[in-house]
Amino acid sequence: MDGNNPVTGAIDVRCGPEAAARDLTPARSDRPRRRAVVEGVVVEVTIAPVTAPPHFRALLKVPRGEGSVPCALELLWHGQRTVPGVSAGTRLRCLAVVCHPDGVPTMYNPRYEIITPKKVGR
Repeated sequence: MDGNNPVTGAIDVRCGPEAAARDLTPARSDRPRRRAVVEGVVVEVTIAPVTAPPHFRALLKVPRGEGSVPCALELLWHGQRTVPGVSAGTRLRCLAVVCHPDGVPTMYNPRYEIITPKKVGR
């Protein structure tokens, strides 16, 4: 159903499962993991020290709707010390399975797309 656009490399999701508030809260027994598309702003990045196995963490703030407190979602890439384009302040759309190790909503090795602001006429 979903795939990668071969021309642009963008996430191409048909009938994509948008993350709902229940998907970003600690797992319940009826649905512990779910594939989802989330969009938010990176507020923090953590790079592993040279002596540790390579991994790159980013904290994504995902809005839950008007008047609600945004949810923090951890993005974790194994085997990489950096992820191109991912830095604090970057707006991302990510696609992966949301799981809750230690009660923290986390996506491992998510596919991501950098969202840039649209320019308004010149």
